[in-house]
Amino acid sequence: MIFDLYERDDDSPKRNQESDFEFLNRSARPEILQVREFVESIVSSYPQDELNEITARIKSGDDTHFKSAIFELILHKVLIRLGCTLIPHPELENGSKSRPDFLVTTPSDEQFYLEAVLASQVNEKNTASEAMKGIVMDTLAKNPHNNFMLDISDEGNPTTPPSGKKLLHDLLGWLDSLDPDEVIVAIEKAGFDATPVYNWKHDGWLVTFRPIPLKPERRGKAKTLVGMVDGGGGIIDSWTPIRNAIKYKGSKYGDLNKPLLIAVNLDSFHLDRIDEMQALFGQEQFIFSVGQPEKEPRFERAPNGAWYGKSGPQYKRVSGLWIFNDLTPYTVGTRRQTVYFNPWTSFALPEILKTFPHAALDGEKMKWTEGSSLSSLFGLKEGWPE
Repeated sequence: MIFDLYERDDDSPKRNQESDFEFLNRSARPEILQVREFVESIVSSYPQDELNEITARIKSGDDTHFKSAIFELILHKVLIRLGCTLIPHPELENGSKSRPDFLVTTPSDEQFYLEAVLASQVNEKNTASEAMKGIVMDTLAKNPHNNFMLDISDEGNPTTPPSGKKLLHDLLGWLDSLDPDEVIVAIEKAGFDATPVYNWKHDGWLVTFRPIPLKPERRGKAKTLVGMVDGGGGIIDSWTPIRNAIKYKGSKYGDLNKPLLIAVNLDSFHLDRIDEMQALFGQEQFIFSVGQPEKEPRFERAPNGAWYGKSGPQYKRVSGLWIFNDLTPYTVGTRRQTVYFNPWTSFALPEILKTFPHAALDGEKMKWTEGSSLSSLFGLKEGWPE
């Protein structure tokens, strides 16, 4: 068993400083029970001699370890459902000390290596700042006000830990000075922008608070002070982390005698085909003719993709990309996936991978083909885990 066996009664939302495992392990929500059961099911078919290592990663309290372990387990389980067998961390015949995540053998005895990697749009420099912000938000969330909740927006990142207790004291005093009925009237007359504003700064972090007045019947019953949170900017693009993950993993194992499929899970809420194509074949760009403004600009790709660079096709040892968009144990029923087949690869991937939604070169154009979703392969009902 991955999760503890006890009677759960805490159905409060996930806290900022609570790890994914801690939340799953303590939540009494019915939908979280569904997720726990799903995790237990994908662990149950994993090789016994590898269970200790992957279980330790799930329970570590580190969300990166948790997500990477869950990602590997999902890949392992879905390929087993296609009739494949998987050997975790196989030794390579080329003598490399590095080992890919799996050696996969299909029902027709074809083989390929599978490597799973998380790709993040959040740079490492912001990790500490996000943790500082999370501590403050947790402090606010656990201390509701009788008459108001808060709309919170922020810009920038703190360089030193803010005092959540001092901020809470100042905010509660400010909210005590406001009349909820007067704020409701102001909103009805002029909209939410008519509400009072409380601005707060700390070492490069600017936070703006607006009061959300509670209706009379809800006053004194709120469980949190945080109503809505609108974070500032920071995400620049989705394609660069994918490209970098392919290039890193594609050069890690040396020359291989079997196809290599790299599965990338990008922690972005939205990922589209433009991002995927840019990661593989180069960034979209328009070329303008200097001195000829009447001439239409032409569309080209910059030679900066994982599979196509300045010297043409590259990383041919990477036979394919299996891309996922923010795949977690909560989103397995809804997130999309696509297998991209490398047109210049040294070793072609097995046809069984075309069971999934996939894309391959058809003449000079990429053709996308529908396939089986994860929800259908796992037998999850529509709307799962609700």
